[in-house]
Amino acid sequence: MKVTASWKKIILGLLLISGVFLRFYNLAGTLQFQGDQGRDAIVVADIFRQKDLVFIGPVTSVGNMYLGPLYYYFMLPFLWLSYPSPLGPVYAVALLGVIVTYLIYKLGKDLIGKTGALLATFFFTFSATITQTFRFSWNPNPAPFVSIVMIWATAQAWQKNPRYWILVAITFSVLIQLHYMTLLAAPAAGIIWLVDFWQRHRKAPKKLRPYWQQLKLLILPTLIGALIFLLSLTPLVLFDLKHEATNLQAFKSLLTSEENFTPTGTVKSLLGKTTETLKETEGRGMHILFEYMIGKNRPLNQSLLYLVSFVLLINLWKKHQLGKESKKEWVLVSYLGFGILGTALYQHTIFDHYIAYLFPITVLVYGFVLTKIRPHWLGFLAGILFVAVFLQYNLPRLPLKTTGWTMADIQQTSQEILKHVKPGEKYNLVLLSESRDINGQNYRYFLTTGHTRPVSENERGEIETLFIINEEKKISKVTDSPIYEIVVFPNKEPAEVFSIDNGPEITILRTTTQESLEPLE
Repeated sequence: MKVTASWKKIILGLLLISGVFLRFYNLAGTLQFQGDQGRDAIVVADIFRQKDLVFIGPVTSVGNMYLGPLYYYFMLPFLWLSYPSPLGPVYAVALLGVIVTYLIYKLGKDLIGKTGALLATFFFTFSATITQTFRFSWNPNPAPFVSIVMIWATAQAWQKNPRYWILVAITFSVLIQLHYMTLLAAPAAGIIWLVDFWQRHRKAPKKLRPYWQQLKLLILPTLIGALIFLLSLTPLVLFDLKHEATNLQAFKSLLTSEENFTPTGTVKSLLGKTTETLKETEGRGMHILFEYMIGKNRPLNQSLLYLVSFVLLINLWKKHQLGKESKKEWVLVSYLGFGILGTALYQHTIFDHYIAYLFPITVLVYGFVLTKIRPHWLGFLAGILFVAVFLQYNLPRLPLKTTGWTMADIQQTSQEILKHVKPGEKYNLVLLSESRDINGQNYRYFLTTGHTRPVSENERGEIETLFIINEEKKISKVTDSPIYEIVVFPNKEPAEVFSIDNGPEITILRTTTQESLEPLE
């Protein structure tokens, strides 16, 4: 599968143009602006609206553990520029998506060769799941950008210059502030570091001074990297000192809880647990390498998983037999292997965004395997067939069409609510929707940009007015809903009910039965 240098440049240019289109086209009309995005926008906007600096990031869905605040500060300049529209950070993430598409080729060619990197860039460009990742603002979404740099830096540190371990530490420090599942990158880089250390130890002179001269080339960058990593934890340490080690306890619970890392079922023997984990490893391998890229076709994915494993192992064995260096391949295997094994031990559902940091590894493995199949004609045929399956799955799923309920609709609904709020009035809202975001953080964000924002969490017992936004429309009498905010509200008689065209029904409850307020001009 050979492509001339000039054609490679042309193909790369076309892929980057496609990447720009797929990351930026119709962003406002397709934007996922849900509860998490609304919550983040409120926090970040308050940094410049109220000078309210933050030392912790979003809370994790499992374990009640806080991430670092780095993503909030990434959002900050872009939200400030676009305020009150929350589109600024979305455009920043989309731009990051274009940059990482280029890096898949630029850094990938050092790992798997130019042709393999070009193939990897193709798959990264047109994957519907990856495209969607870069079309809205959320803390896991920059993970592929950071991880491709970390993977490349690990290979450079082992193969060329140990100073790159500093870059490995920096990128890992960023990764773990994006999603806790990226902790699996630590053992992947760690095992490479240990091998690097062992190889240097074996080659170093046995006398103390020359031995130290040789080993310090690795030790000093490692210590600098460790210091950078510890400094990156400073905001979380300060938070824990003030809040009785809340985050540390949650982290310990996440690692030690049996419901997180013990194989499910009634099997208690070591052999039984090992067997269950191995079975789960196969499933996680299919998820990481194929399910989000070509669909959940178990027989096909299972066959491809074994084919990929075979090609990787055969290539490593051949290089060993020929005495050739295989450090780059081992770096790929390390990140992929620990990603699969770590998620296999994890007993909760693994969503695609949990493994976003592995997206670059997936496409690099594709590019590597397709360029290593021999004879070349067989590799070319396998590539054509796989690309056909890939495009058949992904092209119809590319998120380019305007959704039924857009960010603009949410903003308009919020403006209609504000017309029923007097300046300074204490009010709250409840959202009934499939998202189960009772607090309605997406609506709440736009309300905070108006003349009067909803009350803070500490003031919710003092409200005069409650707005119930009924998106589901599954119950006819929303005041019968068992939601706490509705149950404790003293007056269940609606002061007013109105509907948004093609949108939710809004019920207004007030502490008295007085006539509803006239809409504010």
